Amino acid sequence: MKISHALWSVGAVAALGLAAAVFWPDSALVPKPKGYPRIEVPAGDGVALEAPVPFSFTHHPNANWETQQQAGWGDLVYPFCQGRVQFTYVPVRGNLAQLIDDAHELAMKHSVAADGMSQMVYVNDSLKVYGILFRIGGNAASGLQFYATDSTQHFVRGALYVFAHPNADSLAPVHQFFEGEFTRYLETLEWRGASGRP
Repeated sequence: MKISHALWSVGAVAALGLAAAVFWPDSALVPKPKGYPRIEVPAGDGVALEAPVPFSFTHHPNANWETQQQAGWGDLVYPFCQGRVQFTYVPVRGNLAQLIDDAHELAMKHSVAADGMSQMVYVNDSLKVYGILFRIGGNAASGLQFYATDSTQHFVRGALYVFAHPNADSLAPVHQFFEGEFTRYLETLEWRGASGRP
């Protein structure tokens, strides 16, 4: 009886092993990581800013200007990525050093969550545009900021905000697009008003 019980046990184990080998999936089931939607940047050439502000520049045609209550302030809204560039214009009245310090301080506030920060100086003597582009790496709330001035009358500051959880990897295509966009702002910026420009 012991032998038949042992044979029955061996047979049952063999049958279970054969069933497991036949019906077991080829790979272990592992939960997949959370995915992110693909962001497609719409094609288009630059268009001139049409806004009641004392400066003009060229921007992507997908963007729409939203005027704010304070004169010279507004947002360029990019619907394809839920992005918004907030522009703050302030006339220079002997306070240029303070305005530049404030722009640096506002950029530095984002360095807490950043992996690093770089600055690119921009100078265009013929249009009297002098500025700095701040690239803030990592998971900062505002990955790009800039300021520009003619050093005597005009000062404008811009900051990018994308309304999504700050994840540098998933937002890399968006930040790459906006880095080109900010460069285009600086390269095409012209002052309106006393300088005689449009």
